[in-house]
Amino acid sequence: MVNLIHPMPEKYLLPRDTDAIGPQNDAERRLYALVKEGLDSGTAAETSIAELIAESRTRIH
Repeated sequence: MVNLIHPMPEKYLLPRDTDAIGPQNDAERRLYALVKEGLDSGTAAETSIAELIAESRTRIH
């Protein structure tokens, strides 16, 4: 019988240090930087979902 469940990538199998504060690897550092940039950017402009979809479709094409 074929196992259809693929193992998770190795980077996710590493346990976090119990006393860790802040990001521990490159993936966590990139995510932290994106969240920090979003928090530091200030208030967001009012944008409707329709506008976001239209902009996304324009960029994809």
